[in-house]
Amino acid sequence: MNKKMLIAALLCALMMCSAAFAETIAVTTETAAAAPQVGEFYLLGSYEQDNNLENGAEPIEWRVLKIEGDEALIISKYALDARPYNDTVTYSNWSKCTLRTWLNEEFLNTAFTAEEQQQLITKELKNWEDVKTTDTVFLLDNDQAKRLFSSHDDRQALPTAYAAAQGAYRSVKYGLENGGNSQWWLRTISWVTRRRASYVAGSGGVMTCGGETDGRVENERWGVRPAVYVKLSALTTK
Repeated sequence: MNKKMLIAALLCALMMCSAAFAETIAVTTETAAAAPQVGEFYLLGSYEQDNNLENGAEPIEWRVLKIEGDEALIISKYALDARPYNDTVTYSNWSKCTLRTWLNEEFLNTAFTAEEQQQLITKELKNWEDVKTTDTVFLLDNDQAKRLFSSHDDRQALPTAYAAAQGAYRSVKYGLENGGNSQWWLRTISWVTRRRASYVAGSGGVMTCGGETDGRVENERWGVRPAVYVKLSALTTK
């Protein structure tokens, strides 16, 4: 090989290496940019939301609350339904309430396909003054509701049109420009009595005592914001 051919071969090799390096950088940059971040919203699953039953269920929008390793804790952006914490007027707690059963059976199978359910992570949850539970879909507890939002305003949530049609309460003081915020359940039982459960008020405040009457477990008007742990790989569509 003469000198000119050697130089040409070296230049060709350098150009190929540069192209490969540039492609690697581009892929790495794109992957880093696409990595889910706390506070972002993603679509996963579907549930009736616009209250038009003829056009099918709408994609559920989820907010990323926390990321740990290759999994994320997410919560629905809106209150998706209105249901009692427990169907009967009785002492209750998360481990035995009917809302927990509904979330892990009817809601789970309605909102997520079998393939989507493979992306969800079932967790053992600690519950204040209650036994540990193993859940795929759940509600935030008092501590999470306080820590994972930056303020009362950040904690506020609207009900969907469907939830409102199911009787979801709409605040007469907060979120009026959008029809009024929802009051939404937390899974922690009231520290006053097990006939009440904690919830987030329309103002965004965490009502740990369950209020005087509003947090009674049989209240059918409080909104439901489901929460799930999910594999990060499932959070690809915004």
